[in-house]
Amino acid sequence: MSFAYSPENLRLGKAIDVFSNPDRVVMGVRDEDTRQKIQTVLAPITDRIEWMSVESAEMTKHALNAFLATSVVFINEIARICERVGADAKEVERGLKSESRIGAKAYLGPGGAFAGGTLARDIAFLQTIGEKIGVDVPLFQAVETSNQAHKAWAYQRLSHVLGVLSDKTIGIMGLTYKPNTDTLRRSSAVELCKQLAQSGAQVIAYDPKVRNLPDELASIITLAPNAEAPFSGADAVVIATEWADFKALDALTVINTMRQPIILDANRFLRDTFGILPAVRYYTVGKS
Repeated sequence: MSFAYSPENLRLGKAIDVFSNPDRVVMGVRDEDTRQKIQTVLAPITDRIEWMSVESAEMTKHALNAFLATSVVFINEIARICERVGADAKEVERGLKSESRIGAKAYLGPGGAFAGGTLARDIAFLQTIGEKIGVDVPLFQAVETSNQAHKAWAYQRLSHVLGVLSDKTIGIMGLTYKPNTDTLRRSSAVELCKQLAQSGAQVIAYDPKVRNLPDELASIITLAPNAEAPFSGADAVVIATEWADFKALDALTVINTMRQPIILDANRFLRDTFGILPAVRYYTVGKS
């Protein structure tokens, strides 16, 4: 019996595309015979295979996600400094990616904290295995700590802009942890809703994939029937999940229904929709 290992790299909402058109396939094998068999199986899909030991293939999976997580945390820390000194983190991003040692595809987009389970899971795994084998890995602990702190960006900005939140109505656009899924687990949007509710704010949310909420959330979130409803009477609206549907919003119409024209859009997803309107106070990560 032979054994081979290929770390999965599927992403929710893009699984078929990622499988059918991989950048490359990492494959760990124990012997040449196994390698030849696997190569035959993968030939219809790709010839871009990175062959290595089983142990190295496993570590590549964890290292890849840890690197992406570190990149997210790095640029968001830079972005928080930018907000205070007058720099624009998107311009800094462009400066970094135009450096040949970094490159255009680097995971360096200032915005929200990383959510979901994959990146956080592998950061935690590397910390755990480090402890087991007696290897210090302070970087990974710092990544986790910084990311947790950055999750409070929207709440802190709302508190700064609006002051006391107990008498405010906040619209939340999107509840799932990422677009093209219906998963609420580990969602930053859900965590924000909980924080706002604890502060006494009225929370109205819309998500195209969420038709019902679990009891614990239904008691603190009013689920809106359409994408326009969270704007009506709102003191601020947070763009929390980047659903493509939201780009079809008539910005002038929905802004005119708000109590205050305040939009928080961490990733600048709807900058061309709301950020260009002079009447809108548009807040994003990495810009004062």
